[in-house]
Amino acid sequence: MSLFPAFASESAPEKQPCDSPQWLQNPSFSIDVTGAPEKPPEEESPRADSPEPKKRKKKHKHKDKPVVEDSKLEEEGFIVDTVRTKEYLTVKTIARPSAPRYSVRYHVTGARTGRKRKKIKRYYHWSFLVVDQKEGEEEVITEKNRDSLEGSKKDENFAGFKQEEDLSQTTATYNKKLAESPHDIKLWLEYVNFQDMVYQFEKTYRKGSIAKGLRVLAERKLAILDKALSHNQNCEELLRERLNVAVSIYPSDELQIQLKNLVDKDQGNIILWQGYIESIQCSMSHCNTPSVLDLYTKCLSILHKLRRNSSMEKAQLEENILKMLYQCGLFLKQAGLFEQLWTLLRLYLELNLSPSDKNKFNIGTGFDEKQLVELEEVVFNSQLPLHELWLRTEKLREACHWLPWMEDGECEDPQRLVFPDDVAELIHPITMPENTFRLIATILTLLKVPILFCRHSTMQDLGLDYVPWALDSIESLIAIFLPLYPIDLTNKNFIIDNRLSVGPQYLKVLPGQEEYLNFVLTTMKSCTECLSGDDKIAMTVWWLRFQKLLIILEKQNRFKMPQGLAKKIKSNVKNLLKQEENRSNTIFYCEYALIEYELGNPETCLSIIQTALSFHKPSLASFSAEKTAHCHLHRTLVEVCLNQGKDSDALKYLICYALEKPIESISDDLLNQTTLKFKHVTLQLLETELQKLPVANQFLPNFFTDWIICNGWFLCLTKGAIQCGTFLENILSNLDEKCEGMLWQKEVLYEFYVAVLFKYCVANPGFGVFKILDDVLTRAIELYPNNLFLLAVLAKEQSITSCAGSQWWKLKSLLIKTGRAFPILFLVLIANQQMLETQETYIETFSGRKYEISDSHKNRMLALFRHITRPEMCTRRCGLVWRLYLQFVHAYFDSTLCRNVYFCAVEECPWLKALYIDAAIYIPAELAQIQDLLIEKQLRIHVTPEELDVLRS
Repeated sequence: MSLFPAFASESAPEKQPCDSPQWLQNPSFSIDVTGAPEKPPEEESPRADSPEPKKRKKKHKHKDKPVVEDSKLEEEGFIVDTVRTKEYLTVKTIARPSAPRYSVRYHVTGARTGRKRKKIKRYYHWSFLVVDQKEGEEEVITEKNRDSLEGSKKDENFAGFKQEEDLSQTTATYNKKLAESPHDIKLWLEYVNFQDMVYQFEKTYRKGSIAKGLRVLAERKLAILDKALSHNQNCEELLRERLNVAVSIYPSDELQIQLKNLVDKDQGNIILWQGYIESIQCSMSHCNTPSVLDLYTKCLSILHKLRRNSSMEKAQLEENILKMLYQCGLFLKQAGLFEQLWTLLRLYLELNLSPSDKNKFNIGTGFDEKQLVELEEVVFNSQLPLHELWLRTEKLREACHWLPWMEDGECEDPQRLVFPDDVAELIHPITMPENTFRLIATILTLLKVPILFCRHSTMQDLGLDYVPWALDSIESLIAIFLPLYPIDLTNKNFIIDNRLSVGPQYLKVLPGQEEYLNFVLTTMKSCTECLSGDDKIAMTVWWLRFQKLLIILEKQNRFKMPQGLAKKIKSNVKNLLKQEENRSNTIFYCEYALIEYELGNPETCLSIIQTALSFHKPSLASFSAEKTAHCHLHRTLVEVCLNQGKDSDALKYLICYALEKPIESISDDLLNQTTLKFKHVTLQLLETELQKLPVANQFLPNFFTDWIICNGWFLCLTKGAIQCGTFLENILSNLDEKCEGMLWQKEVLYEFYVAVLFKYCVANPGFGVFKILDDVLTRAIELYPNNLFLLAVLAKEQSITSCAGSQWWKLKSLLIKTGRAFPILFLVLIANQQMLETQETYIETFSGRKYEISDSHKNRMLALFRHITRPEMCTRRCGLVWRLYLQFVHAYFDSTLCRNVYFCAVEECPWLKALYIDAAIYIPAELAQIQDLLIEKQLRIHVTPEELDVLRS
């Protein structure tokens, strides 16, 4: 029955069978039910009684999905990544909190068993240090178990996989070697330096904070050094390296606390004391004169008490007292407190050299104060700018007032009033005779007298090579101009600027120059009169060489000699030789002959040497001081002839000396006899054991070295420089086998070896010997980095070879890795020399003008200065390096950079007055701040701003 009547007439639909629903006939649901083809009979499923088990057929989704071949994708620029790379999980492509956090955990079906992951020690620990491993302790990675441990799986797809493997192998090698020889100091230091390579690897491949990485690197080095010190207690090299690492990374306050605790535990350790004092002295916020002097006073008093209560370590403690005296004197000198410095040094001299004559070292200046007043009036009437007025007045008074006020009447400058009580707590007796010469050498060095000859072994034995901030002015460098061998090392482009000298001084023409030079020479002579034996002879030789150096400097236009000084030098030497005890001293005659040679009288020089040879004629078979002096005279005679180009005369003198008889002409028979004699005596000398020389004897002739040098010159003149080099190589290898360490004799032989090769290279530039010279120079400088002769030859070689010499990176690597201030300073001077030579040599083709310094040269110099003033470099606190840096940026860059360099310099060297004076020249706008800092740090200031205003008005 229909609901609507209109549709009632329609016929009712036919009933469908119940097993065929109507919706299946809907066109929207149509399927192909023709069915799949019937299975072949062989594929029918087996029966239930079949022995084979029933297999469930696998179902594959997306069966009909088309597969694209990899080759087609590669053609279109796509690659299917089928290997996972774990490093991608560490890349932070989206910053938090935008990136979602995922926490994925996997659990094995069944009961969960708690399992603690084992801790694994880092690679810088040593497996040979762990004896037993208890339960709960960290497990050490070894060669056997590293692959089985969790977290140690190798990922060969890692970008730095090969480098990491190499570093691991190198670390394992170091561990094995150190386990076998834990007392090898050089190996420990190499392992410490190797950590820098590890840091570079981590910086490249393991991204992270640079500051944090540096801190980790420093702590890693400290851990290694602590372990090294546990095997080698009180090793100076390891202690200094540990101190340098700590200084480079820890802030000033934290460093002071650490070092104070260490000093309290080990009060006799000089290196810890030096580090503790420098942590305050080199801190801009803590440095001021009274606080630093209090620390020096405390240190010296503790060392004195320990020496008094100890009998075993008395010599070492006394050497430490001299070292701290040197460091304290450097601080006073560089702070401008010369009145206090001389009072301190005078009391040491009176106490230890002339206790009976207290007026022996009361040396006056001889300067007329009226002359200074007149000069100041000229300055104030010149109407110069304010900074120029202050600078000129300050420099004038600095050059003239270096002694305390000793006259009657009132003193206008209260800082000139220095009494013995002000420095009494710094005075301590030097009781051991062998330390007397060390004391005098320390005092003369503080008075700006260079060590002559300046050798690494000598500086080390005098205790003067360990303070990198000792160099603040140029006087220490002028020793390179004193010749040791008959080679020409004059180099006009090797500039040692007199403007870098600090008053009081004797190099630059200023009021007070002559008076200070006389003061220094008088002090040296007074010290000589208080000595005896070899110490007295050595001190006299030093005095004569210093006067000879002044003559040479004037010849090279590097020094203006005061009027009448040359005549005074000759009369001083003659008066010395007239004394009864010196009339037969051939060493003094030899030095006098060399002075005559430098004054331009070579014939007089030869005549004096031959006269001295007639005094004594000892046999070569004897062992006496006369034999040593006789050999030295012959060596000097030969080298004077070589300097004049008289090679045949030099050879004749060598034959006469070896055969001990005069000859008229040279023959083959005489040459053969001389060769045999030299060979015989040399073999005898090599069979005897060399002894370490006392430091005073290093200023005197030595028979072993002089004989080897005479033998070397004979071989050089008869068979050539290469044969001479072979002879010296055999001698040096023999000494290396017999005597470990840096002997003074070996250093002298290296000097001679370099001199022979250099002389041959200059005479025969196209014979390819420069490569041999470079190799020998490199070896010698690595062993003796403070030897100024070797460094001077290196500078001259660079000047001669120009672009054909050692590449810049090799030169830089050689000198910087020495870790000493002298070689790094020479690197700066050589770079400056190359700039000047480029300017002189090259001319522009079209305009004909001289070549101007290019930006590449300027940038190379700037990069060098930035490198050598890094925190890890020893020269970061070298005053002369910062002064050269300031001078360079002022000449070639803008005032902003100059101001930035000044701020960095005073941050590292806040006690150095010369820096503030230079800054007043280069950045006069900062004058008020500079004066405030000088007053705040209580450094020496001769003219205060208030006094300057009064004087101007």
